[in-house]
This record gives sequence, structure tokens and C-alpha cells, in this order.
Amino acid sequence: MKDINELKDFYITSDTWFGRDNILYVANRMSTFSNVGDMNTSLIKNWNKKVKKNDVVIHLGNFAWDPVIASKVLSKLNGHIYFVCSNDDTALLEVAKNHNNVNILENQIVIIPNHDLVLCHYPMTVWPGKDTGTIHIHGHTVYSHKTDLRVENRINACTDFWGFSPIKISTIKEFINEKE
Repeated sequence: MKDINELKDFYITSDTWFGRDNILYVANRMSTFSNVGDMNTSLIKNWNKKVKKNDVVIHLGNFAWDPVIASKVLSKLNGHIYFVCSNDDTALLEVAKNHNNVNILENQIVIIPNHDLVLCHYPMTVWPGKDTGTIHIHGHTVYSHKTDLRVENRINACTDFWGFSPIKISTIKEFINEKE
């Protein structure tokens, strides 16, 4: 696996919730997907359409609902995937060691200095570098904490807000520069 501090570009996403029926209602995904099978298939297709075999993806938690689905999905996804786990990622943790493309990051708050980023599963109100322009990217809030750069440099990476696919860091930075 690559050192995330040396990456030039990578993808980011969160809250895919593969296999979780209830997420269709909690995050209002019923307007997009007819059932959880349709959601799983679409999320995998969207992921692999963007992410190539050697690309890096950082997933900010809430990956999958059960270990069987987690393992099946991981075997289908392109890329080297780094996970910042949430308290609901026990299914992922059970199967991660069986997949060569998976790396679990031990820290709950990940700082990537060369991109001026702070990553965490949860949205934070204060983070290192907030006052100097460091961008905080988080997940967890599939129905709230929408990105509003007029308020602060905080980006919600939930898949629901990015066309149900991972988004490149370079694209996020372009988005931020356009807002400035």
C-alpha cells in the first residue's frame, strides 16, 4: 500500500452502507434506488467507473452492514482502499485482513499535510489548521451537515452528496477554488 502522505491525488468517499436496507429510508435513497441490491450494484458500478485498479480511495467509515456483503463488495471494488473506521464498521473489520487492497488506518483523525487536509469520520467543529485554511473532510451525516464553504472549509464526503461515487481530492480543491 502507498503512504497516504505522499499521494498526489486520490479519491474520497464515506457512508456507502453496502447491504443496509434501512439506509434507503434513513438517507432517502429510495428516490434513487429501488432496493438494497440495486443500491449495492449501482454503488459498485459508479465506484469502478471512476476508480482504476491502482488508484487510492480513502473511505471515511460506514462501509457495509454485514461481513458477507463487505467481503463480496471489497472483492469487486477497484483501487487500494484506506479506511478511517466508524463505530459501525465491525463488518469491515471482520473481513479486511482477507483483502489485499484494504488498509485500516488506526487514527480516527488523519492529517495529510501535503494536501492541507484533516480527515475524520465525524464532522468536527474545531480541527488542526482550521483558522489557517486547512480543509476538514468527514462523513457520517448522510442527511445533514451539507457542504457550505461560505460557513467553513468543511466538506461532507458522504456518497449521497457526490453522485453516489468517490470524488477526487483534486476535484474537491477545484470546487473550493471556484467558491473563493
